[in-house]
Amino acid sequence: MTPILPSLVLPNHADAAWFACLGFPLAPADLRDARAYLEALGYPPDSRIAVAADWKQAEGLIRAPDWDQRWWAKEESERERLMRIARERLGHDALLERLTAATEMASHSIHGAAAIAAERDGIADAALVRAASGAATMALHGAALARLAGQGPEHLFVRKYTLFESGRWPLGVVGGVFYLF
Repeated sequence: MTPILPSLVLPNHADAAWFACLGFPLAPADLRDARAYLEALGYPPDSRIAVAADWKQAEGLIRAPDWDQRWWAKEESERERLMRIARERLGHDALLERLTAATEMASHSIHGAAAIAAERDGIADAALVRAASGAATMALHGAALARLAGQGPEHLFVRKYTLFESGRWPLGVVGGVFYLF
């Protein structure tokens, strides 16, 4: 069996700036990409976007009890829809092989990048590092699934992956505000 290289599913993932911009002010490209992701989720174009200043605030936001579950529900229903489409296109085994290849080879480097970013900022919380790297790996998985299902660059999972690829960590919508770290 010929292995499916991640680059066949997600070009340039090795060039991603995983977690390099955490806590930095939002650049115009960050705002553009965040707005495109929110709009793909069905949020209004004028949704508020903010940056988490540090790891402590990021942790508070991902644990916040008032997070908006609509984005999560939309992503889950879309994930299920794409799985059906991709299974029909590729078959169950081939789909799983390609998704595994797309994420397995990158997950170690993603976790390493999260650990380096945390260490750079004086954070030694292994669970928080795992949360960050897990979120990025899930974004990579979602973008790979979207591409395998024949979706283009405008798809919400590809847009979310773009945020991670550019060094951000999308934390979610809390109190009506979409937070990036």
